Amino acid sequence: MKTVNRIFFILMLLLMVTSCDNDLIEMPADNSVEITGDFEVLKSGTLIRQSGTNTMGMVQVVEDSSGKFFIRLSENFDTKFSTGTVTVYLSTSSSLRLEENESFQLIGIVNKPGQHFYELNDLPDTKFTHGIIWCGAARIPFGNALIE
Repeated sequence: MKTVNRIFFILMLLLMVTSCDNDLIEMPADNSVEITGDFEVLKSGTLIRQSGTNTMGMVQVVEDSSGKFFIRLSENFDTKFSTGTVTVYLSTSSSLRLEENESFQLIGIVNKPGQHFYELNDLPDTKFTHGIIWCGAARIPFGNALIE
């Protein structure tokens, strides 16, 4: 019985150590793009932190000088990145309702603080009133912003 307990203890210890090792977790690619030159802020909202995170910054709809539209996270954007699955959504409300396909639009993945631009095909539909920072691993909101 002692041997079984020791093996169980070693396996649990190994599981705990490897689950906390960031080198073993494959981080998804950040699909933001770089833009150069001027851009105009069309709509903007300040992130409200949720779920005990440090989320801060702004979510903006911007247009660059060539007429392309982007979702922008501001220079001071930050959130909790240890989960590895932080995503940006547009939503029809301050809460993400993944069971209602028409209520959200996935924008992209973010895995580091600071400014990010996510290219859009067109100006977002006016029904999308909020930007959401979402933790996919825990399925909880990290922050939301009313975009006006």
